[in-house]
Amino acid sequence: MGQHSDLVDPVERTPLEDLATPPAEIELPTPARQVAPRANCQIAFVGTAASEPPRAEVHAWLAKLGPLTAPMTEGRVVIEAVDEDHKERRYRVRMDLTMPHGVVTVGHDHPNNGAHEDIYVAIRNAFRAGRRELEAYSLSRGAPAPVELPSSI
Repeated sequence: MGQHSDLVDPVERTPLEDLATPPAEIELPTPARQVAPRANCQIAFVGTAASEPPRAEVHAWLAKLGPLTAPMTEGRVVIEAVDEDHKERRYRVRMDLTMPHGVVTVGHDHPNNGAHEDIYVAIRNAFRAGRRELEAYSLSRGAPAPVELPSSI
């Protein structure tokens, strides 16, 4: 009988030993890509404690809008808790993005930027409204809107 040296008698190894040494071909997942914060964008919190996850979400949206926000010289995003009662707390987001030839503002009065009970939905809604305003700004300056942005942004 031809025995192969790579075959192991099941009595000699326990299942725990098999789990202790992962096979060499398994790749560990790479860590999630972190978005570098834009140095020229201030993020303020009003009526709520400043928190890193919403701040990171704002920076991620700025990165998603890449070509539209590339000429931005300064930005200010204000995340505001509207109601003091924690049970009914709603958030709204205001953005003032200073561009070379003007300021693009998405305020609370924008039709697509209403207050929301989820801070991340409020940020998303503000940046989606901001995308439309940035596209209008870009078109008014004679530059075509970037086509590589997904329509879901």
